[in-house]
Amino acid sequence: MTDERSTGREAQMSNITAAVNVAETVRSTLGPAGMDKCLIDEQGETIITNDGVTILRELDTAHPGATMMVEASKTQEAACRDGTTSVVVLAGQMLALSEGLLRRGIHPRTIIRSFNMASETTLDSLPKANEVDINLVASTALRGKAAESHLQLAADLVVDVAQSVDGDMDRVRVITQSGGSMADSYVHKGLVLSKGFSAPEVEHDPNSSILMLNGGLEGFNLKEIQMQFTDPGQLQAIQQQEMTMLGGMVQRILDLGVGIVFVRDGVHEAIVKALAANSVGVVSRLQESDMLALNRITGKPVYHRLEDLDDELTLENTPTHVEQARIGDLDYVTVRADDADVVTLVIRGATRQTLDEYERAFDDALGVTCLYMKDGGAYPGGGAVLSKVAGVVREKATTISGISARERMCLEAYADSLEIIPAAIAANAGMDPLDIVMELRSCPDSWGLYIDEEGAGEVMDTGKKGIYEPVSLVRQIITSATEVSTSILRIDDIIAKRPRA
Repeated sequence: MTDERSTGREAQMSNITAAVNVAETVRSTLGPAGMDKCLIDEQGETIITNDGVTILRELDTAHPGATMMVEASKTQEAACRDGTTSVVVLAGQMLALSEGLLRRGIHPRTIIRSFNMASETTLDSLPKANEVDINLVASTALRGKAAESHLQLAADLVVDVAQSVDGDMDRVRVITQSGGSMADSYVHKGLVLSKGFSAPEVEHDPNSSILMLNGGLEGFNLKEIQMQFTDPGQLQAIQQQEMTMLGGMVQRILDLGVGIVFVRDGVHEAIVKALAANSVGVVSRLQESDMLALNRITGKPVYHRLEDLDDELTLENTPTHVEQARIGDLDYVTVRADDADVVTLVIRGATRQTLDEYERAFDDALGVTCLYMKDGGAYPGGGAVLSKVAGVVREKATTISGISARERMCLEAYADSLEIIPAAIAANAGMDPLDIVMELRSCPDSWGLYIDEEGAGEVMDTGKKGIYEPVSLVRQIITSATEVSTSILRIDDIIAKRPRA
């Protein structure tokens, strides 16, 4: 972005061009036959993926139009965990067709008003949703992604997790471990921490009481303190004072009857050894999300410091089972509860790069499957729904009274935009997108473009092939794409801000 100011038509066209370029970047990744992108940073690190939000997040987007498209994908990701590429591609097509409308002298406000009218018509015209086998929704979300090579296994894992948490993604944790294959992945009804016990050789009671501290159990930080000593005994006195303090911490934990301590920060080696001698397990250097998950699964409070515990406090045994597990060549701590409020999906794979793609695929599929559980309804995929409602908007453009010819043109442009999704899926499968779009216009409601495992496609009833996507996903894609395209069209002035103080 330059320091020069651009206004009016120049600003509009600049934003549209930048936004359309972003859409073109991810368009080829859409659908089961979509291609991958290789992202390379300054250090030579690479990411190979077809996940829309991952690609967009890594793009260097200084232009406001491009930035707004990236933000739209993030909004879609937060709301639905999937559909990020579809939002950007759809918004990009709306803007590309808007450019032609602007060049024909149609005012941006007319386009915006018409697009909002078309969006309302589209959402109101969505057909009745179907109640389908949840496994079909999960497998649809996994198609075209790295996990597709183990489609049924991956879909079963997704459904198991989603049903275990009643569709609540906040209760799901995912960890990855190199080594093995997808077939070695499993669902743990509880919590798996990417940490081992500080003294793994010590046996402890897996059913003992638990203490959780959000701070640390450490001594004096002498490395950051500058002191002058005239007598070596002074240093020894400070060290003795430190050991006395550490011993008090140990005794306090023992007096409380604690068997396992989870600590957010560090734990002094002397405390680890002293607790180990009393068969007390210690797990330290945990993430904040780990502490929240522990709180959720145990029902126990997380204290900031040991000093925050009341003298009268007694920690009752919790209905949890804590033990160390070996996954691959690393040690983990697992926490299991009778009524697990947290579920962990453990994903195995040969390489770190493969695992990263697996994790992104599972995240998308879990989000979509949980959406379906909340919606209770789904639509046939492959562009079937968008092709149907595009026809409704196009008919409204020719039949509705009380609007101008320019508004009719805008409505028709919006209808044409909706067909970009099946068109892009077709193009990525090596098919003629125009032929597919025209064929879909004459097909029944449930017919879309089906792409098989070999990448070959045909127009058919995608519902009979088990291709379904949740209602909320479709609605959010339409809503987000319309909002970002109309927001970009509203901008008629790009002004460089003064530097921050």
